[in-house]
Amino acid sequence: MPLLSSTVRCLGSVLLLLGLGTPAAAAPADSPLGHAGRWLTDDQGRVITLHGVNMVYKKPPYFPAAGGFGEKDARFLAENGFNAVRLGFAWNAVEPRPGVYDDAYIEQIRQTQQVLARHGILSLVDSHQDAFNEKVGASWSGFPDWATISDGFPVKPNPGFPLVYFTSPAQNQTWANFWRDRTAPDGVGLQEHYAAMWEHVAQRFADQPYVLGYDLINEPWPGWDYPTCFPNGCPRFEGDVLAPFEAKAMKAIRRVDQKHLLFFEPSLTNDFGTPDWMPNPTGDPNAGMSFHDYCVGVDTCVTNGLDRSVEDGVAAVVTEFGATKDAARLTRLTDRFDENLASWMFWSEPQNQTPGHPQEPPTGPNLMDPAVVRPYPRAVAGTPQQWGYDTTAGTFTLRYSTARAGSGAPFAPGALTEVYLPQSGYPGGYRVRAQGAEVVSAPGARVLQLTAVPGQDTVQVTVTRL
Repeated sequence: MPLLSSTVRCLGSVLLLLGLGTPAAAAPADSPLGHAGRWLTDDQGRVITLHGVNMVYKKPPYFPAAGGFGEKDARFLAENGFNAVRLGFAWNAVEPRPGVYDDAYIEQIRQTQQVLARHGILSLVDSHQDAFNEKVGASWSGFPDWATISDGFPVKPNPGFPLVYFTSPAQNQTWANFWRDRTAPDGVGLQEHYAAMWEHVAQRFADQPYVLGYDLINEPWPGWDYPTCFPNGCPRFEGDVLAPFEAKAMKAIRRVDQKHLLFFEPSLTNDFGTPDWMPNPTGDPNAGMSFHDYCVGVDTCVTNGLDRSVEDGVAAVVTEFGATKDAARLTRLTDRFDENLASWMFWSEPQNQTPGHPQEPPTGPNLMDPAVVRPYPRAVAGTPQQWGYDTTAGTFTLRYSTARAGSGAPFAPGALTEVYLPQSGYPGGYRVRAQGAEVVSAPGARVLQLTAVPGQDTVQVTVTRL
């Protein structure tokens, strides 16, 4: 197929020299995202890819603005190409007493979401916990004291998070009681409280266009059943226990928000490479899977999650990975995500809150690592087939079909594909070779924009460092 310039269609091939300037506004549009199978899509049907970070402030009062996050930090994220944040809240702060909600706290989370929205950044609103509650060995009180029913089982030995999951009888008994839906002090089941809490939270975000959706629960733990999950996963727990629980939250949210994506999570054991058996809890057509990649020595985490999302017909996002400052490891991980055409959200090491390592403020460079700043296709007017970045050579490649994901229907002429190109990767500018497409972005654009040439089935783009 011919090589086409942004200014001279009739030439057989051309190299377009571009510099770098202020980032252009890139997808998504103001309406909530949907999906076509595993792909996130905008209101035009373009495939949207997310590069994001986690922002979970684990110190009282449990919201990022209290730690210093503000406009300049959202701008910093946008300038480094991040278009999504997994924005965590604490159930214990939302519902300090059974049935009593702290609306001022929820408003603080919503205000941070709006700060991010002003910079074109989507928020995945996340109910976050790590090891349930401090009473049973957690490093912070993600879930309320009143929901922590350990029946007098001992906490010790407690080697800290995450090993406390494996060693603490109190930890496992508390989860067992949660999955049994033990009653809270007011006589209402814990799971019913959790679902009602989600309904109360979701109604504050239901009308916000820059909300990606809701992450129903972070890293649910099987409790005493965890030994049965290794090495072959937790089909009974995920299918018979976890899915019905998450279904309660999904149904509660749908009473107040019919639009935004609902992201369910599999068992925590999936973070380490066990097979994923988690079904779509309600069959909701606007659902997604949130899964994590902390695999060590194996590459199964991302493929397990993506394979399961394809089987369930839901969107897929790697919502945690990293928790390290090892640049080489982070590059290997993000290379792997590119190979699998995956959206992701980075967990920065300074967010870890363990004894002797207090959480740092959720501001500026603490939110990300330079090793994860890389080119990627933010919006594709078609269906991605391949993309990748050679960090040493500074070469980015993208190939996509011009057929719409899911339906295969054509796009209207002029539909834009947008590729973010970081200044750190191309300090002296870049060269573009576009086959089957025309480059339409202005010289100096940080976001490369292309439109497919009419009649072309496939577009191939190569960007090289000058």
